[in-house]
Amino acid sequence: MTLSPRTLVGLSVALTLAVCTLAISLALSAPVTGLSFRAADDGSLRLAGDERRIVQMIADGQAVNVDGSLAIEEPDMLATYAGYNAFMATQHRLATALADGRLAMQFDTGEQVDLVATQRHLADLPLMFWLQLLFGVGGMLTGALVLAGRPEERAAQLYALTGLGYLIFAPAAAVYSTRELLLDGELFRQLSVANHFGALLFTGSLTALLWSYPLQLARIPMVALVYVATAAAWLADTLQTSPDMAQYHLSVLVIFALSFLFAFMQWWKTRHAPAERAALRWFLLSIYLATGLFAGVIIVPAALGVAPPASQGVMFGAFLLMYWGLALGIIRYRLFALEQWWRAIWWWFLGGVAVIALDVLLVSLLALPDALALSVAVALVGWLYFPLRQWLWTRIGKQRERTLAEWLPDVLPLLIETRPGGASETEIRERWPNLLSAVFRPLRTEIRNGALAVPEIREHGLALAVPDVRDPARHLVLHHPDEGERLFTRNDARTLAALRELFELALDRLRARDSGARLERERIRRDIHDDLGARLLTLLHTSPEENRQVVREALDDLRLLVRALESDTTPLRDAVDGWQAEVRKRSEAAGIALHWQSDTLPEHVQLNARQQANLTRIMREAVSNALRHASPASLSVALRMRDNGLLIEVGNDGNVLPLSQWRGGRGRQIMQGRATELGGTLGWQVENGRCLMSAHIPLG
Repeated sequence: MTLSPRTLVGLSVALTLAVCTLAISLALSAPVTGLSFRAADDGSLRLAGDERRIVQMIADGQAVNVDGSLAIEEPDMLATYAGYNAFMATQHRLATALADGRLAMQFDTGEQVDLVATQRHLADLPLMFWLQLLFGVGGMLTGALVLAGRPEERAAQLYALTGLGYLIFAPAAAVYSTRELLLDGELFRQLSVANHFGALLFTGSLTALLWSYPLQLARIPMVALVYVATAAAWLADTLQTSPDMAQYHLSVLVIFALSFLFAFMQWWKTRHAPAERAALRWFLLSIYLATGLFAGVIIVPAALGVAPPASQGVMFGAFLLMYWGLALGIIRYRLFALEQWWRAIWWWFLGGVAVIALDVLLVSLLALPDALALSVAVALVGWLYFPLRQWLWTRIGKQRERTLAEWLPDVLPLLIETRPGGASETEIRERWPNLLSAVFRPLRTEIRNGALAVPEIREHGLALAVPDVRDPARHLVLHHPDEGERLFTRNDARTLAALRELFELALDRLRARDSGARLERERIRRDIHDDLGARLLTLLHTSPEENRQVVREALDDLRLLVRALESDTTPLRDAVDGWQAEVRKRSEAAGIALHWQSDTLPEHVQLNARQQANLTRIMREAVSNALRHASPASLSVALRMRDNGLLIEVGNDGNVLPLSQWRGGRGRQIMQGRATELGGTLGWQVENGRCLMSAHIPLG
């Protein structure tokens, strides 16, 4: 059964709470006396602040010799399994006697003191217990968050297993490492076995992960082999196949050392993949900074039979460095490609924590003995707490599809363009992924090759494949709807059909608008051509010779205006040839030299009627300004393709004034407006006695 990301995280939270509840229950069941025991430097057992040595425990009237090893934090620090078993037997015998009220301790002074068991309370649990519990919870939930975003990927599965191992070994150690002195031997042994299982699962999963991430190293079943070796190491430790207890620590080190080989292979394989290499570098730094610190402080000294320099409980926190490093890597290097939803899922999780915190706060209020406080608490429950809690839970817990009324306001602005001129059909089609995101709010969207006739729900609801209206040879795949709150259902397919109908209606509206505009332009063009054109031709033939040039220029402007009203496109090369012919003719008529430069222009670029008309008028006005105001000896024109657009430069010498002395001209304003209409820029420079007009017009 496939689960939505938030359901998976919710189940992980439930498992985490169950483990924490069990750990707290077991810790509270341990017998306590209210005394504080310690292991002295000379290896003896003593009370805190008391220099007398405790030499014996009297259990059921029988003396049991004890020393500082009874207070050891981690029993696998013992040298042999024989010593380990003896330690567990002593713990069991003394804890049973204490629970039955038949245990006493004897000092080296001969004084004997009876020990009385008392009930352990939450306030009695030390800070180290809660820290180890927190470490395990942090690792488990981080792994669950990664798995929720990529449940189908092996790397995410392996990383989640490292978190599960963390949740097993840290709480187990929290129970027995923070005992007052004694713990039931059978429970102690089971917790120790669980601790070793979790530690080996963590190490094996981490090693297998480096085989699979960021690239799969080979097709051999190395992941399975790593887990077989991990299981064998755990069975050998549990069955005590060797007299030396260091075999457990050596097994962990050998499996961990294998990860270095895999890391080197990953480093070699990503040598030509800079993105994967950057992710791997951060990934390895996070892993080995954390695991290396723990191994160097705890595992290596234990394997060598040397006392560790720091508490194991404190060093469990080193593993959180790995998970914090992962969080930073997700943001910076896109580890596991989770950056799009990482923050959203964390906010959802923290919202759940807030609900639980409100519950705990309420229980604390109700636990007060004061009757007035109880009345106030009940009033707060009815008037504030229940409404607030329901609102918060509704905000973080809803898992339903968005209705038409909810997503339609987000969709309409993308389908109905309000700016002057409106949007083209191509622009509306390019907004298809944005429309899908507005309706379904997926955590991520992929573009894949391959035609798709109808939408498909894939991966048991984790993904929805949708035809791409921009390119029939591709399709889009949406992952995790509503930011991971739920799975895709058949209702989403119906919603998609409604969205597609709205999309087609928007396109029909654009086509109708364009068709009406085209018909109106055709009518205006026909009227101008038939009426104004005929009058200008008559004027050309009846005017004196000195006025005919002006009429011919008016006819040229008329033809350009008529062409602008047509919907046909013109190749850029043909337009440039026309500009060159016109500018050359005007230069020769004015008796000035023309220097024309044009890059090799691409054949596929087309100018629509509006682009050609505006560019022609910009070129014509630039030349007219030079001829009219500067009386130049030379004129230069350069055309180049720059930044997906056309760069036009018109320069001239002559009587060139500084820009500060230019008077505002209507012609320059019109040129600027035409460039702006085409989405481009236009400007002038005066330098070394030359004036240069530059216009950059983007060409789709």
